[in-house]
Amino acid sequence: MSDQSHPPQAPETGEDRCAILCASKELFQRRLSDIIRQCGIRVPAVLAAFDQEVGAAHDELANASDSDEDADQRTNLTASRLTLMGDDDLELDIRINALITRLREAGGRNLWRCQSRYMTLLCRPAMSETTHPAGPEAICLGLWAICRHAGGGLEPTLALLDRLEQGLCQQISGLYGEIDGLLAGHGIGPAPTGQNPSGSTDPRTGRAPSGDTLPADANALSALQQAVSQQLDADRSTVPQLAHPTAGSGNPTLEAAALIMLKHLSERLTALENRSLSASLDDARAASPPSCMPLGTLRAKDLDLPLGKHEAVAFDTLALIFEALLDSADLPDAIKEAIGRLQIPLLKLSIIDPSLLANAQHPARSLINRMARAGVGLPQESNHPLCQRIRQLAVSARRTLEQDGSLDPQLTELDLLIRQRDQAVREAAGTQVQTVLEHENRQYARLLADHWLRLSLARTGSPEIASFLEQYWWRVMIAAAAEGGIQGRRWQEDSHTADELIWSVLPKQTAEERKRLAGLASSLLGRISAGLDAIGVPVSERTPFLDTLFDLQTSALRNQALTAPPQAAPALERPPDAQAGKPMAETLLRDRHGQAIRYLPDPVGGQAPPRAPAGRSPVGDWLRFMVSPQESPCGLCCWQSPASGRVLLFNPEWGFAVAMPRATLDQQLRSGQAWIVSRIAVFDAAAERALKLLKRR
Repeated sequence: MSDQSHPPQAPETGEDRCAILCASKELFQRRLSDIIRQCGIRVPAVLAAFDQEVGAAHDELANASDSDEDADQRTNLTASRLTLMGDDDLELDIRINALITRLREAGGRNLWRCQSRYMTLLCRPAMSETTHPAGPEAICLGLWAICRHAGGGLEPTLALLDRLEQGLCQQISGLYGEIDGLLAGHGIGPAPTGQNPSGSTDPRTGRAPSGDTLPADANALSALQQAVSQQLDADRSTVPQLAHPTAGSGNPTLEAAALIMLKHLSERLTALENRSLSASLDDARAASPPSCMPLGTLRAKDLDLPLGKHEAVAFDTLALIFEALLDSADLPDAIKEAIGRLQIPLLKLSIIDPSLLANAQHPARSLINRMARAGVGLPQESNHPLCQRIRQLAVSARRTLEQDGSLDPQLTELDLLIRQRDQAVREAAGTQVQTVLEHENRQYARLLADHWLRLSLARTGSPEIASFLEQYWWRVMIAAAAEGGIQGRRWQEDSHTADELIWSVLPKQTAEERKRLAGLASSLLGRISAGLDAIGVPVSERTPFLDTLFDLQTSALRNQALTAPPQAAPALERPPDAQAGKPMAETLLRDRHGQAIRYLPDPVGGQAPPRAPAGRSPVGDWLRFMVSPQESPCGLCCWQSPASGRVLLFNPEWGFAVAMPRATLDQQLRSGQAWIVSRIAVFDAAAERALKLLKRR
C-alpha cells in the first residue's frame, strides 16, 4: 500500500524516535563508507575520519530546530572552518560547494522522500534541505575530512574529489532509497504533500524532488487542461468520439478507425509544418525576418478530424503551451528555435501518449526543460557554440520521437553540456573569487586590528604611544592579521611588541623592572623598526617618534609618573559614507587580469554577518537579480564566502562579475526581484503563462 494511504506518523516515544534515528544514521554511515572504499580510499585513519565527521554532522543537524537562530547555528557547519583562506583551501571550497549541488541533483526523488520522512521523524515540518541530517552537506563535511587526512598537494586532492564525486553520484540515489525504505519500514510516513522539503514555498526558488527543475506552478498544467476541457465542451459540435488505439476497447472496428484518424492527423500536421518551413525559406531568400506559421494557435477543431474529448484536450493544451514557450522573453532566440523544431512531433505525441501531460518526468518534457536550462544566461541573440549543439540535439530528438525511440542519449548529452558550461563559468571566475577573498580578508584583518587597537589604547596613558599605535602600529597589525590571522606567528609577535612598548614607558618602581627595561630596549627598538619596514614607513618619518620613545623610557627608568591618566578606549570612526544611515557606495575591484568586479555594499543599517547565513547555498544556481533598478542580469553563482556569506555571480557574457551580500540576494528572492532561473521547468512555466492568457481571451 502506498504512503498516501496513511497519514504521516512520528514515533510515539522519544526512545522509539532515537532508535529509528540511530538505525538510519548507521545505514547512512555504513553505505557511505562502502562507496568511499569502492572509490579507492582504503587507509583506516582516513576512513575513520570520514565516518566520524559524517556522524557528527548528522547528530548536530538532527538536534537542530526550525528556528532561524538555531538554523543559522547548524546549517553553516563549514562557516567557521576557515577564517582567512589560502589558495588551496579556496580551490577545495569551490570544488566541494559545487559537489553539494551535484549530489543533491543525483539524489533526486529518493533524496526528497528521505528528507520528507526525516521531517516526520524529527517533528520538524519546516526542515530545509540544508538542515537534513543525511543530506549532501553532511557528506561533504566528510569529504573535507578526507582532504585533510589524505595528504598530498592540491592537484592530487582535486583528482581524488573527482573520483569520489563519480562514485557518489552513481550510488547516492540508491543510498537514499535504502534510507527511505528503512524509515518506511518503521512506519515513518512522508511529510504532508503540501509541505516543501526544500524549505521554500516560492516556486521560483524551489527544487523538484526528482532532480529536475521545479514547475513554476505545480497545479498550472492541470488547471490549463481543465480550462481547455471546459472550452471544448462549450465549442464542440456533435462528432464521433474515437477511442484511443491503446485503450483496449475490444472493438476492432473502432480501434482501426482510431488508427486511421491518427494517421490522417499526422499527415495533416506534417503538411502544415512543411508549409511553415517553406514560408521560412522564402523569408530567408528575401533576407527578411522568418515568419514561422503560428502553429501554437492551432486547435484540434481546425484539423477537421474527429478527435475524442481527451485527445482534443491534450492537443489543445500542448498547442497553448508551445504558443507560450515560443513567445517567452526569457528564452534566447536560438533556444526557442531549437524547441520549435519539436512542436509538431510533440503535438502528435500528445494524441497517442496521455502520460506526456500527466507525468512531470516524461522524457519529452525533460528534454524541453533541459534544452532551456542549457541556454540560461545567454543573450537573446547569441551565436554561442552551445546554441548550435542544442539545435543539432533538437534535430536528433525529432527523429527519435518520430521513430518512437528513447530520448536518453539526448538527455544525457544535455546534462553533460549543462555541467561542462557551468564548470567552465566557475573556472573562468576563479581569479575574481580570489580577488574578492583577498579583499574580504583585508576587511576582516582591519576589524581584528580595530579590536586590538581599542584594547591597547585602553591600557596606555601616554598620548605619544597612543598616537603611534593609531597611526602606525595599527597598520602593522592589519598586515599581520591578513598574513595569518590572530593565531598566526606574525600577529603574536607584533602584538607582543606593542605590549612591551606600552609597558616600557610605565614608571619602573623596582630594580628588577629597571633591569628588564634596560635589557629590552635595544631588541624592542629593532622589532619596532622591522614592523615599520614591513608597512613601508620611511626612516625620516619614524625618527621623531623613536627619539620621543627614548625620552619616555628614560623617564620610566627614573620612576617618573606619566603626565596623563590612562585613556578610555576610543570609538573608532566608521567610513564617512556609512555614517548617519547613508547608503554605502558600490566598490569596483579588479582582478589580476584587469577584469572588473562590482562589490555591492551591505544593506543600509546592516553589517556583514560573521559567517554565511542560514539556508541553502545558491552556489551552482543561475539567478536573475538586480544590480541596480536599470540592470537585471542573469549569472551563475560561482562561490560563497565562508566568512561573510557574500556570493560571487558571473557570466562571461557580461565582462564583469558581481559580489553581492547574501542578505541582499535573499531579500530580492523574497520580494520577487530575483529568482533562480536554473530551477524553473520551462514547460510548466509555459503552462502557467498559457493559463493566464487563456483566461484573458
